[in-house]
Amino acid sequence: MRLRKSLIILCLSVMWMPAIYAQQKPNIIFILADDLGSSELGSYGNTFNETPNLDQLAAEGMRFTQAYSAAPICSPARAGFITGQYPARIRITDFLDNEAPRYLDPAKYYTLNEALSSAGYRTGIIGKWHLDTKFSNPIGNPQQHGFDEVIGSETKYIADGDYFYPYDKISTFKTGSDNEYLTDRQCSEASGFIERNKDKPFFLYLSFYSVHTRLDAPEALVKKYRNKFDTKYGNGAAAKFYDDPKNQRHEGKHNDNPYLAAMIESIDNGVGSVMETLKKNGLDKNTLVVFFSDNGGVAGFANNGILRMGKSWLYEGGIRENLITRWPAAIKAGTVSDIPVCGIDFYPTFLEMAGIENKAGNIVDGKSILNVFKGNKWSEREALFWHYPSETGKWVPRMCSAVRMGNYKLLYFYADKKIELYDLSKDPSEKNDIAVSQPQKVKELKAALDNWKKEVKAEVPNINAIKAKKKKKP
Repeated sequence: MRLRKSLIILCLSVMWMPAIYAQQKPNIIFILADDLGSSELGSYGNTFNETPNLDQLAAEGMRFTQAYSAAPICSPARAGFITGQYPARIRITDFLDNEAPRYLDPAKYYTLNEALSSAGYRTGIIGKWHLDTKFSNPIGNPQQHGFDEVIGSETKYIADGDYFYPYDKISTFKTGSDNEYLTDRQCSEASGFIERNKDKPFFLYLSFYSVHTRLDAPEALVKKYRNKFDTKYGNGAAAKFYDDPKNQRHEGKHNDNPYLAAMIESIDNGVGSVMETLKKNGLDKNTLVVFFSDNGGVAGFANNGILRMGKSWLYEGGIRENLITRWPAAIKAGTVSDIPVCGIDFYPTFLEMAGIENKAGNIVDGKSILNVFKGNKWSEREALFWHYPSETGKWVPRMCSAVRMGNYKLLYFYADKKIELYDLSKDPSEKNDIAVSQPQKVKELKAALDNWKKEVKAEVPNINAIKAKKKKKP
C-alpha cells in the first residue's frame, strides 16, 4: 500500500512538472525609448531631469556603462534587437521612410517573439515597430511577424510625432480621453497586458515613440521644467523654448530642455506604473525588466554627456546607450557592469532564459549575456561591429563602418576613406585620434572589419553616385 501511494505521488508529480516549469519561466519586459541621450537619467548623472522610477530600477538591478545599440539610428537598431542579427546582414541599415523599398520580411526572419512563442510565451508589442512602412498594404508588420497582441503600433509614418489623442498615425487607438498623452496610454496598455497574461509566461515589447522629435509633452509637466529652468538659469531664460522663431524646442543647443525633460518624466512615470502592476500581481521577482534606447540622442539638444556626436553617427554618442536590467531572481541589486554588450545580445539571452534552443539554420550574431546578469565572468566576444551606409538619409559625411576590439575602436569613413582610432579606456569622448601612432592596431582592426563586412555582405555606399545625384538637384 505504501509503495502504491508513493507511485501515485510520483506520477502526479511528473504530470504537474510541465505546469510548474511553465510558471517558473521568467516573464520578460523589454522597454525601448526612442532617441534617448546617454546622460538623460539620474542614474547616469543627470541633475535636471527627474527619473526616480528608472533610478530605482537601476538601484534594484544592474546598470551598464558600455552598452551599445546595433545601429546609430532607429529601424536597424530595432531589426538587430528582434532578430539577433547585425543590421548589415539584414540590409536594413538606415531609417525606413514612406519610400523605402526595404522591410523586415516575415518569410526570412525568425523573430524573437516567434522563438519565445514556441516555448509557451504570450507575446505582445505596444508601440513603435518601424520595420515596415507599407501601411496601406503591409508586408512585414508585427502581426505578420507573429505577435499575439499588437497594440498602438503606427499605421502611418510617424517620424514627426503624434503625441496626443485623437491619434492621427495610430488608428488602432480608436478611443481615448481629451488630452490623453501617448506615453501614458502605452503604459496603461502595458499594465492591461500584464493583468491579462499574469497566469502564463509573457514577453512584452514596450516600444515608446518618445523622446523622438518633434518634442511635445503635457503642459503641466512642461511648465514644471520651465520653472526649473528659470530657477537654474535666470528668470525668463526658458522663454526661448517657446517663443524663439528658430524653434529652440527642437534644435536648441542646451542640455536642459523643458520639453525633453517632461517627455522623459512621462516615460519614467510609466515605468513606475508597470513596476507597480508587476508587484501587485506578485510577478516582480521573476520578471526581467530591461530599459534601453534604440540609439543615442540627437546631437544639438539631447544630452549625450561626454560622448561625441549623437544619433546617426558611429561615434559613441550615436551608439552607446543607457541599459538597466532588473531581475531579482538572478541579478544582484545595485550592480554596475562595464562589459561591452549590444542590442543583438538580447535575442540569445532571452532564449537561454526561457530554456529554448535556437531554431536550426537561424543565424544569430548576438551572444547571450545571461552570465553577465548573474555576475559571472564573460568573454564570449572578440569584437563588435557597426555599419552605416545611410542608404535612406544619404548623409555622406556620416557614412561609416566601425569595429570595437577590447578598448580600441576604429572608424572608417567612406567619403574620404579616412580611418580614425581611439582608445576608449582613456578617451571615451573620442577626442584623440591615435591612428597615426598605432599603425599595427589600425591594421589589425581594419582587417577584422573588412573580414566581417565580407561575411555579412555589407553594402558599400556609392559616394560618387550620391554626390552626382545631389549636384543635379535644383
